[in-house]
Amino acid sequence: MTKLFKKKSPSELRSIRRPILLTIEEDEKIRHSAKIRNMCVAEFMRRAALGRKADVSYDNQIVLQLSDVVRSIRAIHKAMVDLKIEPPEGIWGPVMDEALNAMLRIGK
Repeated sequence: MTKLFKKKSPSELRSIRRPILLTIEEDEKIRHSAKIRNMCVAEFMRRAALGRKADVSYDNQIVLQLSDVVRSIRAIHKAMVDLKIEPPEGIWGPVMDEALNAMLRIGK
C-alpha cells in the first residue's frame, strides 16, 4: 500500500517565526495587499520578501470594492433612519442591486 502523503523533511517545514513590528498603516496596507491576492498575510509577506510572484486577483478586488460601496450605503441608510431622516431608497436601491448583481456576475 502506498502512502497518500509524503512526509516533509525538517528543512522543508516552516518552523521559524520572525516577529516584526509594524505601524497601523503598514499593517493595513499589507493586509489589503494580501486580501486582494486571495492570500493569507504570512503567504503574501513570504512571497514579497522572497521576490516570488503574487498576482492581484482583479476580480476579487472589484468584488471587495463593490462590497465596500454597498456597506457604505447601508451605513448611511442606517444613520439617516436613526436621525429620523427619510433615506432616498429609490436612488440607492437600484445602485445596491446593480452592485450585488455585478458581484454575482464576477463570481461566475
